[in-house]
Amino acid sequence: MRSFTAILSLALAATSVIAAPVDERATCSDVYVYFARGTTEVGTLGTVVGPGLKRDITVALLGRSVKFEGIDYPANLVGYLAGGDAGGARTMANSVTATAAACPNAKIVISGYSQGAQVTHLAARQLPAAIQNRINAVVTFGDPYEDTALPGVLQSRRKTFCNFGDLICQGLSVILAPHLTYGTDTPAAAAFVKSKV
Repeated sequence: MRSFTAILSLALAATSVIAAPVDERATCSDVYVYFARGTTEVGTLGTVVGPGLKRDITVALLGRSVKFEGIDYPANLVGYLAGGDAGGARTMANSVTATAAACPNAKIVISGYSQGAQVTHLAARQLPAAIQNRINAVVTFGDPYEDTALPGVLQSRRKTFCNFGDLICQGLSVILAPHLTYGTDTPAAAAFVKSKV
């Protein structure tokens, strides 16, 4: 009877070890990038900047695990004219906050193109100083808020790409050719991110 009880105890102990939840920190990536696409772009990464930025950051950080996530938000004209989609900004801020809590050693990057840059600015303003300190780099492209400082330490961790002749960067709602060529800046953006993480 004692041997049966001992075997049963061992079996129960083994089951509890197997069923124990996995420590989230063990599954964390080294670097998290949250990116918001521009107005009317498809998917969550868009086509002008997102895919190239994902590729170039992944290559630049070869040897480190990178999770690149597009922010799911409407990216419509109404949001752009409002100064950036508030829901998208909340989603980005919440994603950063959750990652900062779950993955204390992870490096975090936030980025956006056009309206996505607006969303990035709005998200940054929603974060308390302790979470802002966890963000290693902020990269914006075709940024309508080019001349607006980011809060706290984030301004010193910022890189903005604004082409000569891009009226969006001047706060005007006119899209000209210079606004559509930021895909060529993704290698430089990736190099900047590498220098910060």
